[in-house]
Amino acid sequence: MQDLFGLSPVFDKDWTCISLQASIPVQYNGWAWAELDFENIGKLPKPEQMENHQIQVIDSINKCVEDLHLDTERVNLLGFSQGASLSIYSGLLNPDKLNSVVALSGFFPIERLDDINGKGLEKLDLFMGHGKLDPVVPINLGQHTRDGLIKLGMKPSFHEYDSEHTISHDCLKEFMDWLKERN
Repeated sequence: MQDLFGLSPVFDKDWTCISLQASIPVQYNGWAWAELDFENIGKLPKPEQMENHQIQVIDSINKCVEDLHLDTERVNLLGFSQGASLSIYSGLLNPDKLNSVVALSGFFPIERLDDINGKGLEKLDLFMGHGKLDPVVPINLGQHTRDGLIKLGMKPSFHEYDSEHTISHDCLKEFMDWLKERN
């Protein structure tokens, strides 16, 4: 369950950090939100799984806000790889529930953007960080996502790094600085 929860020490001490664990175990002690299909990496492997998990993410956020008395204007969702795709999707469908989304080494299929109505998206801040050398989720998928989001009226802050499928030190510093400006 370490995944991104290991980043919690870099967040400001007055922030509440909650880590949601995906439900599908994968090799190397990792977790996935949807079954992986490396032959079709440019598509969400099982859209129905992502849709169900998107609902669970928003339900979890609502419960945490209520139970922990969190400021609804300071809810930020961060995801890596499939978690980034799920974070983007959750933000697109629920822009009123989030202050910002940080999507690292992920993408959202541009053909699915046609299903998004775009209402309220101009208020949702989005940071995208992607390794130029990413062999798992090629950078062009992140770039296409950025371009599609711009067409929806969003202004994603897109950053490229000389790294693979990981969160580099440069990426970590930039998204933390970006988050601090918004919280």
